[in-house]
Amino acid sequence: MNSGANSGPSSGADPGADPSDGDYRVYNNFYGPQYHGRAHFGIATAAERPGRARATGLLDGDEIDALLRSYIRPDCFDEAARELSRTGIVVLTGPQGTGKRSGAVALLRETVGPSADYVVLSPDIGLDQLAERTFDAGVGYVVLDRTGAAAAAGATGSAGTGADTAGPSSDFDWRRVRDQLRRQRAHLVITTVHGVAGRSPKAVRHLPWRPPVLDKVVRARLVQARIPQETVDRAVAGIPPRCPIAVVADAAQRIAAGADPDQAWKEHSGSAPQAVQEWFDAEEERSLREIAEVTTLAFAPGIGRRAFESLQDLLERLLGPVYFTPQDASGSGTGAGARTAADGAAAPDATGQAAAPDGQDPQQRRRARPVDRRRSLSRNALITTEMQIYGATTREVMVFADSELRRWVLQALWRDHPTEYWDAVRHWLDALVDADPDPALQLSIASGLTLLGHIAFDEVVQSYLDPWARGESGEIGQTLAVYVLWYMCLEETQAAAALTLARTWAQSLHPALRGAALIAFSGQLGVTFPTDAVKWLWAVLRTSALEKREEREHGLRAWAQLFLTLVDCQEDAGIVLDALAHRIRKEQRTRSAAYSATGLLVLETTLWVFTTTERLSGRPAVARYVADRPEEADLVAELWAAVLCYRPLRRSALSALLVAARGLPAVTSDPTAAAARLGHALAAALPQVEHPLLTSELGRLAVSRPTRATGPDCVETLLGALNRVKDTEPR
Repeated sequence: MNSGANSGPSSGADPGADPSDGDYRVYNNFYGPQYHGRAHFGIATAAERPGRARATGLLDGDEIDALLRSYIRPDCFDEAARELSRTGIVVLTGPQGTGKRSGAVALLRETVGPSADYVVLSPDIGLDQLAERTFDAGVGYVVLDRTGAAAAAGATGSAGTGADTAGPSSDFDWRRVRDQLRRQRAHLVITTVHGVAGRSPKAVRHLPWRPPVLDKVVRARLVQARIPQETVDRAVAGIPPRCPIAVVADAAQRIAAGADPDQAWKEHSGSAPQAVQEWFDAEEERSLREIAEVTTLAFAPGIGRRAFESLQDLLERLLGPVYFTPQDASGSGTGAGARTAADGAAAPDATGQAAAPDGQDPQQRRRARPVDRRRSLSRNALITTEMQIYGATTREVMVFADSELRRWVLQALWRDHPTEYWDAVRHWLDALVDADPDPALQLSIASGLTLLGHIAFDEVVQSYLDPWARGESGEIGQTLAVYVLWYMCLEETQAAAALTLARTWAQSLHPALRGAALIAFSGQLGVTFPTDAVKWLWAVLRTSALEKREEREHGLRAWAQLFLTLVDCQEDAGIVLDALAHRIRKEQRTRSAAYSATGLLVLETTLWVFTTTERLSGRPAVARYVADRPEEADLVAELWAAVLCYRPLRRSALSALLVAARGLPAVTSDPTAAAARLGHALAAALPQVEHPLLTSELGRLAVSRPTRATGPDCVETLLGALNRVKDTEPR
């Protein structure tokens, strides 16, 4: 898997060369943009990129307003609020879709006030970490969908229950967290779908959370929007049974915006579950071929007919032993096997080859009556075709008749089919991975496994993610395992599980699992949980630094890739730089002379970050970061100064600085101001004795590497800013 754009001083490219003159690599080698919700797995312009994807950190006012707009308190709210006010902490338990997220924020607003800051912590945080954390007084904290160590799906493939162990040690840990919050006058709300095994801790209340009455939610939102009473009554009457609170709130919002109530509920409830149920419960049992059709489409939607039929043929041969017995093959049986033979699809034998009835040779049977899969597909009510436009051409692809059918088909398959069926599906998907599928099919398989993970997470982890991440299906399998985690990050109900699984990979002694964790944290998982990504990337890098050089470079590249991804997604890439600066400052405080091995690793990591280039333009990511965030110039200069002052890396650091300065005109409308800010910041960060050396060496390097660019000379501006700073105190 190609996990990044050009980066690192050892990547083989000349760090001082003009990036526009050379080659660049596309992230993940996709042939075009690939979107799934908020995900960006390819190339996109700034206008195409979606909104904030980060799941942790400070909640801004717009997010709070969106969560609490027309909020209706459930019956259990007052009890939870009293407990939070009394002890400073409360845990809300309950299944997904009961409103725990909005309830947690509403509890904080009730307890600490609407003007306080609300901070979302990592769902993977442990009780010991909470007990040792420094909380800010008057701030409200929330942990959404907490998993904890017990919820990890282990690197060996075993998924935990997610429940905290009850007993004296658990109660002691919860007491430590409660006391820490009290001492620092902060408040914390934790939500989780997992209960407590055994006796509930006495120190912290774990309260079952129930959603508010649904008709009250709908009425409140519509009355606030001044919708006519008749429309409000129709909307309330149309609420589907057992509808999740999130779906109700979204439908109410659509109705408030002018949508017809009947249409809004139809779009949310839909006919997909009923259509799938009727198809599987048909009076005549579904044949092997029909099951293979919907299974193939569940994992490979949007592909052409020929490719679809090839995948279906392979799956049918693997499913044959599951569906047929010798009696079926001889034609004396009944049910799926006999009907399939009657339809013209001979029952496979134990080897997966077609066994012809009446003693006929399989090859003769196939020549006498070819399998007509297209006619069978045309009779399948769940499947249709559509024309998709690709540039100047169009092609026909196989799709479900309704996009929502895919999720419900997978649920029905998991509910009704035995382990032998899923073993065959696993062998089939392994065979597809071994055949080096194109990127579009890789994404289809990954998204299908993500949907299956909603109902059978253990199956997905044990049969696919862990083996693939270990490298049992090569690089493509590892890539697919990472894609599944990235897709999971886009689902509020699965993001925490993705984080926990990636963390177990990072902690593994298996080098391939650690490598998969590096890739996962440097992409969409790092966008969703950037603080966790920095933590675990550093842990893996420190471990890999002691191993083979190749593993060390993978760790360095992952740091650079995370910075690039955050810059590209317009998220806070300063998290990466802050982590590096913290470690460099610690090294400088504790050592008066040479850097330790850890300090040298930080400097090398910083250089990789500063030399990584954007996926499309080839421009340095740090140039865009400096241009987009002028307030961070001092931080960038502090890191650059540290690398420049370490002589073994100085020349590479000078080259990176030259490329970054020359890249400013391409990323900002005022490159001169950006170059001057960086120059002033460098002058303040560097010891005074380094000023003339930097001016001389950078000037000579610029002359030796001329550029064809016609914009402002940002290198000259940067050097001019350096020279104008006088009387700087040496460090």
